[in-house]
Amino acid sequence: MQKSCFSYPVEFAQDVFGESSVLADVLKKVTGSDEPKILIVADLNLVQRTEGLGAKIGRYVQKHGIRLAGSPVVVQGGEKVKADNLQSALKVVSAILSAKLGKNDVVLALGGGTILDIAGYAAAQARGGVKIVRLPTTPAAMMDAAFADFAAVDSATVKDALRVPCVPAAVVIDVTFARTVLDGVWRSGISEAVRLAVAKDAALMKKVVKLAPDYRLRDEKSLVKLVEAVSATRAKKGGTDFGLWPALRLESMSGYKMPHGYSVGIGVCIGLGYAVERGLLKSADREVVVELLASSGALDGVNHAGNLLSQVDNVLLGLDAWALTTGSAALEVPCGIGKAKEDPAPDREAFRKALNFDKIQAV
Repeated sequence: MQKSCFSYPVEFAQDVFGESSVLADVLKKVTGSDEPKILIVADLNLVQRTEGLGAKIGRYVQKHGIRLAGSPVVVQGGEKVKADNLQSALKVVSAILSAKLGKNDVVLALGGGTILDIAGYAAAQARGGVKIVRLPTTPAAMMDAAFADFAAVDSATVKDALRVPCVPAAVVIDVTFARTVLDGVWRSGISEAVRLAVAKDAALMKKVVKLAPDYRLRDEKSLVKLVEAVSATRAKKGGTDFGLWPALRLESMSGYKMPHGYSVGIGVCIGLGYAVERGLLKSADREVVVELLASSGALDGVNHAGNLLSQVDNVLLGLDAWALTTGSAALEVPCGIGKAKEDPAPDREAFRKALNFDKIQAV
């Protein structure tokens, strides 16, 4: 049996705060206690769009002997809270300290990628590190952010400028939470599955292609299959940085107004175009992937990105930001669907050609 790339359990649950004992079992295991002590950090959008969530959680923790360490910390979702001069993160830190959470207690992060980052950043800093269990609630977070080995907040001009190690103690996924997200957030979430498939797993790409039509229509069974397939690939082959640097740069250039899923979709297109320019990828393969993204609705943000993409020199500054953040200029570049190689010295002129807005828009 191949060893999993995950050093922590990944569990799936249906109606996680209902009859399922999955979350309770996980919390008891990671804390080593039959009465785990937790602090909940939740996405305001999720709380507002999920009727009776607070009461449901209250009944659940009482039934399973889980101790709530104070009132839940509710944080506004969206990327801008990661660029608020640490105010949201410090709010969570203050709650952790007030609740007297220790190393064997848990911060339970309930939300999209932004909330997972804010909660994770705070948990990693407080008392030298408090355990975090991630419960992602958006499609993109279920396929990517939940498995990150770091947590980060933004500066005014650089996304994820402040990054700290943050490996979760566990990840629990309940796709029913995705019912609360807007259509654009749902559709663009498939970008993360495509990004992983292009760089790591041709078989995953075939599954994404098969599931995409129903997924676009918000078919929950398709989301379950997609998240399970992505999780399996990550467990077997790990994650990927492919397509990330332009996505992060476009988000920061937009003042964090561009949704993450849309920026990732465009980042994938730019990365594919670069691979074609370098002679590493067939144009036909690029066209298949870009058409998949477009037909899924993941590129619906392209028409609003023309002003950003036309600022080619500004976009290319993202390469410098990426090198500073990661400590290396090297990038993962696809050399076929499901395969990627490291490019130690990226060619800016090739990226300049790949950033042709008309070419991206036309596909």
